[in-house]
Amino acid sequence: MRSPLKAVLLNDKLGVHVSENHFDIVLEELTDRAVGRLLKTDTYDAPAFDALEDHIWQKAEELQSEPAISKQLLLTIRSAIGAIRSRAEYLPAVREQLHRANDFDVLLDRLIAGERRADRMPGIPRII
Repeated sequence: MRSPLKAVLLNDKLGVHVSENHFDIVLEELTDRAVGRLLKTDTYDAPAFDALEDHIWQKAEELQSEPAISKQLLLTIRSAIGAIRSRAEYLPAVREQLHRANDFDVLLDRLIAGERRADRMPGIPRII
């Protein structure tokens, strides 16, 4: 069986469209920097969570035409939410950032709805 990285590289060389739902190495690295670090060392790295959220929003833009969302992306978002909430129970620095779990929750809902980051602006009502 071919590894996800080799498959993506091979498909790219052959000019085959690579879906945004294929394994994302950058997403995996960003998840480890943010969520992994929080879970392993009880260290909340705000810039790492910012980078993770930005990358997910970039993927959301590219997923507009996709009928499904990858399990990897869903797991990343749920892991970020769970890690922040679990560590907020006993780490004051994370408790101050508890709103970030809600931000990732909203991100997941908007991703499912097929929305992009620019689709909603704070303080401006949505027109349906």
